[in-house]
Amino acid sequence: MDYIAYRLPEAARVAGISRTRIFEAVRKRELTIRKAGRASIVTHDDLLAWIRSLPVKGKPPVLACGGSPTEP
Repeated sequence: MDYIAYRLPEAARVAGISRTRIFEAVRKRELTIRKAGRASIVTHDDLLAWIRSLPVKGKPPVLACGGSPTEP
């Protein structure tokens, strides 16, 4: 089952990165969180958006239409 939101440690596990990096992104306001009582949660869509905003190294990402971002 896919969740629509994760607690921060779970978001780190799902994204395959460290908890420290998730908490750092929240502190720097790079990653949007929501509060559910005392729990801090991040939506699946916000987590994906943050991951997609990270710098790309190596091959440029392929666009949905199959072209590269450098093509006119």
